[in-house]
Amino acid sequence: MTRFRSVWLTRLLAITFCCAIGFSPRVHSQASAPAAAPGVLADAGLRTMLDGMGYEPKPLSKGFLIAVKRGTWTLNIQIVISSNSERIGMNANLGLVENPDSITAAQWKALLVSNGDIDPSAFYFDASLKKLYLHRVMDNRGMTPAILRAQIENFCANMMDTEELWKFTK
Repeated sequence: MTRFRSVWLTRLLAITFCCAIGFSPRVHSQASAPAAAPGVLADAGLRTMLDGMGYEPKPLSKGFLIAVKRGTWTLNIQIVISSNSERIGMNANLGLVENPDSITAAQWKALLVSNGDIDPSAFYFDASLKKLYLHRVMDNRGMTPAILRAQIENFCANMMDTEELWKFTK
């Protein structure tokens, strides 16, 4: 009889414990809502970080536009967080290529070859818009103002250092 009572008591305690966990708002909310990873930015955090860095971001339909001045250059860069929040991308419109077929194979090849030198930045051509872009993507974990500033500075240097390769744009 004591063994029966022990099994019954164990089951009753297990059911009580499970119900207590299931109905406890504190435990339930912790289990269903994972904590945000440190350093992962959302749009509001990105804007705050860019403001704090002195860039004066302008909202776009996706992300923000910043203008970076370097000597006689004004570099316009779109900074956007991916839809799954895992990446941050930078895009710079380098100009219109009115007649892409008039650009020589050697010019297109030079752009492709330079991608290896400027990685993680890369040139890409949007055929539907006839525009040449420079693009860079980075991980959206552990992002700090110092890391973001270094990425922006490197991206700007990539644009300026490769000017001769994309000067055929308008």
